Amino acid sequence: MSSANRGRGKYRFNIIDILLIVVIAISVASILFLYFYDGKISKNENDVNSVDIIYTVSQKEIPSILRGKINIGDLVTEEGNLSEIGQVIDVEYTDSVYSGYDSENNRFEELYPGKIDVKIRISAKAIVDENGIYRVNGYMLNIGKEATIMFPYYVGDAVIVSISEVSE
Repeated sequence: MSSANRGRGKYRFNIIDILLIVVIAISVASILFLYFYDGKISKNENDVNSVDIIYTVSQKEIPSILRGKINIGDLVTEEGNLSEIGQVIDVEYTDSVYSGYDSENNRFEELYPGKIDVKIRISAKAIVDENGIYRVNGYMLNIGKEATIMFPYYVGDAVIVSISEVSE
């Protein structure tokens, strides 16, 4: 045995050993965080800013064969990130009407053959931010915003036409 190794113990730590221990500790902490973190805002913040809302979406000139595909109680999902954004509480189907002028410049309105308009009222629990913007599961609701929404038997584009808070 050389004189340089004579005073050392059996176990030695070098920089590689320390880095390996740090990497293992970070990995374990990350796995535990991902396992226990549910992705939601803390309960205190959620309770303070949470309100019940009803918002209305409208679809115009969709094929009339889709009448009855949206039902009260259906869950509404936003297509982009597949988050649930409410539950249908009312559906109103009406025949689509188109209007124009004839050759004598008389205004006319007629039923659009094979097309209907749909208004869907949706209830949800939303969080209101400091600017008064409503967010349902991270999805921002604005009047006039077009959204692709999914129901159990139908997917389509709709425009948000109204948002109101439910008073208790």
